Amino acid sequence: MSDNPVLSSYAAAVWPAPDAQVSDMRFLALDLELDGLRDNAHLLQAGWLPFTSSGVSMDGAVSRDIRSDATLDEEAVTIHGIGEQRAAGGQPLADVLTTLLAAAGGRIVVAHGASIDTAALQSATRKLWGAKIPIRSVCTLALERELSPDLVGAEAYRLGPTRKRYGLPVYAAHDALSDALAAAELFLAQLSRMPADTRISRLERLR
Repeated sequence: MSDNPVLSSYAAAVWPAPDAQVSDMRFLALDLELDGLRDNAHLLQAGWLPFTSSGVSMDGAVSRDIRSDATLDEEAVTIHGIGEQRAAGGQPLADVLTTLLAAAGGRIVVAHGASIDTAALQSATRKLWGAKIPIRSVCTLALERELSPDLVGAEAYRLGPTRKRYGLPVYAAHDALSDALAAAELFLAQLSRMPADTRISRLERLR
């Protein structure tokens, strides 16, 4: 993939076979807070935690503000609360991604609306190191659309309302680590409605 040691280590991790059972997987719940949804949006915060199908623990949970000296989108700042002063004090993007990819190697990323997070992460690695990394992921939003296909309106599939249907607690939204934890818990609740021998390839295909 690359001569960069960060990317080489990520690529060399032991990855699960597509026909492996979900119950045998190692996952990484991930959320990225961005300066809007445009293609060149800045990464402002990353939160992640490793977990398995047996449960979620905060051991290994990480939250990092990411440094940016850009003029930030006011609407996005209103949503996630990360203003220019806070962004200026964040950690360098390369340092955050080095730590994140070390945690992500060999794990399936879990996120609500995963395509946004994976695309932002791939864009960042391409900008920093010249390579768009492959990311294996499961989207809890897409999974919920399959499990509950007849709900009315896009709002019904948002993270908060979906968690409420499973009786999960309310967390503050738009904090990266809180949203990552929320996605991990939701995913385990969704798995409880699925056959024990579900294969990871089935979930990875959902978009």
